Amino acid sequence: MSLTNILSVIIGPLIAIVVAVKYRTKLNSRDGSLLGTCFFLSLLTVIPSLVIKYTASELGFNEREYSLFGKIGYSAFSAFIDELNKYIIIIAYAYRKREFDEPLAGILVCIMIGMGFVTADNVWHIIDADKYSDTWRMLVSIPVALICAIILGYYSGLSKYGLDSDDLSSFGLRIRGLVTATFFHGFYNFFLFMEEYKSLMTLMVIASFIALIQVSINLVRTSRLHTRLKYSRRKRSGTSEEAVF
Repeated sequence: MSLTNILSVIIGPLIAIVVAVKYRTKLNSRDGSLLGTCFFLSLLTVIPSLVIKYTASELGFNEREYSLFGKIGYSAFSAFIDELNKYIIIIAYAYRKREFDEPLAGILVCIMIGMGFVTADNVWHIIDADKYSDTWRMLVSIPVALICAIILGYYSGLSKYGLDSDDLSSFGLRIRGLVTATFFHGFYNFFLFMEEYKSLMTLMVIASFIALIQVSINLVRTSRLHTRLKYSRRKRSGTSEEAVF
């Protein structure tokens, strides 16, 4: 196994460990069980994603599409399937937890999900030994997964911040996160599937710059909302203590 393959497998779990150890106290429960469970669940979600894409490939719809629109279509399809499987973990498990109550919690949870998913996906590509193995793709997929996780997590957490989970605005925020993450993931897939990707390097740089701006805005807003929520919790706690005495 080459150094590229080894790094592509260990970087994701290392990032997840750092996030779990350093930021678990930011959650409402502080025990970190939500983060760990989401990471291990995400290792399994790569299976339905691969099955769906394999079925599509057997039907003739894959990254080897010759037309430009065919490649764009498959890039969007592949990205949506991956992000949807991550989104399912959020809705089916994390969203129900009381710790999942703000954008920061959403981002931390989605980073764990994204790192677990990309790790399992890279392991599969190594085992499958396809044309992407032992290339820059194995490493670049990790920061891409991180960017998409922050975007998806921000909107998913925001949808729980002061809103009822059944509220139409809450649902709209979750869908916005899924669509935005799919959009940037689809851009990455498109460059990946293009054989002459070097000729598109300028467009790739522009897309990366836009993605970083999006992530930066999300992180700044997340920090502000977390500070506001922390102050609100502290104030409620102080009120409760005064009521007791």
